[in-house]
Amino acid sequence: MASVDQRSEPADVIDPMLWRDAQELLSRHTAPDATGLCVECGRSWPCVPRRCAERAAAASRRPWNESWTARHDLRTVPAPRAGRHRAGTHRSSGNQGAY
Repeated sequence: MASVDQRSEPADVIDPMLWRDAQELLSRHTAPDATGLCVECGRSWPCVPRRCAERAAAASRRPWNESWTARHDLRTVPAPRAGRHRAGTHRSSGNQGAY
């Protein structure tokens, strides 16, 4: 038997999968810490994943031809790293390797 997600989307949502994906990201990237960084990813608030999820949530209520780029944008949000950003540590600003 297939399990059913208990969160049901609002009635005006046209793309339920996009809405659920956006809600999952929004639930992780919830607030900044005392220094103004996202507590999930350590980026400045509002972080890129949060802004992308907000756009995707809004796009899930629009016709597909207006929202198809939001689905792509949501899929390109980097996955969280194993070690989260800690205050006081330096993050690399660019590619340090060779091609």
